[in-house]
Amino acid sequence: MNAKQTIHIHLISDATGETIHLLARAALGKFAATKAIEHVWTLVRTMDHLDVIKKEISDHGGVVFYSMSDPDIRAAIEQFCQQQQTPYLSILDPAVRTLSQVLGKTATARVGAQHKMDEAYFNRMEALEFAVHHDDGQAMSSVHNADILLVGVSRSSKTPTSIYLANRGYKVANYPLVPGITPPIELMKNKDVLVVGLINEARRLSQIRRNRLESMNAEENMEYADIRKINDELNQAIKLFKEQGWPIIDVSRKSIEETAAEIINIYTQWIEEKT
Repeated sequence: MNAKQTIHIHLISDATGETIHLLARAALGKFAATKAIEHVWTLVRTMDHLDVIKKEISDHGGVVFYSMSDPDIRAAIEQFCQQQQTPYLSILDPAVRTLSQVLGKTATARVGAQHKMDEAYFNRMEALEFAVHHDDGQAMSSVHNADILLVGVSRSSKTPTSIYLANRGYKVANYPLVPGITPPIELMKNKDVLVVGLINEARRLSQIRRNRLESMNAEENMEYADIRKINDELNQAIKLFKEQGWPIIDVSRKSIEETAAEIINIYTQWIEEKT
């Protein structure tokens, strides 16, 4: 079997394409050192649009992943791929078939149904607004309204993790630990808010901070990236987290998604223990 290092992937969706893109990326992550050239086609709802896509598939080959509610367009995609001998997969079909068997009913063919503006959608929007207003230690007087409070030294992925969690519907605030400034512990002590401490490897933090200073043309503040001072910051942070009994997550070799998943697991267990 000859291993390919580059592959063309055609992602065809009648909605935003977000779901199919995430699933394709997850699958590609299982194949190291493989470069994917993505051809993303969204809001595909006419045969004319599909004709343009067919030419791209014919020119580049590869594999086709699609999510399509319209049975005629779906059939046209499958027929064309069979003619071209191009591998294809309706990426949601396995999950839909399983749910259909368990629920004992067929799926409804509604375009973009997962993006409907329901209560969950508005809860996510509210959570995103909350995360922005409570970023980097802002509005700590109302932190009691949060589900989760992330605490950590500078550049420990607090903000991106907060935004990611907000997109999952969690109200998240974050607070930066700054040398010489005493954190408002009393405001953080709330039985209805889960506080999580984030840490990062000293060497990685030093490099991240150094890159940030250089991008800002602020090399005169290189003390901020001094590894000895960073070690002191981390030691003080860990001491605080342990004193307060807060769970600690090392984000050093984790993606934002992995860190968020770990926080969600901790939060779920914390909620169960409370009830």
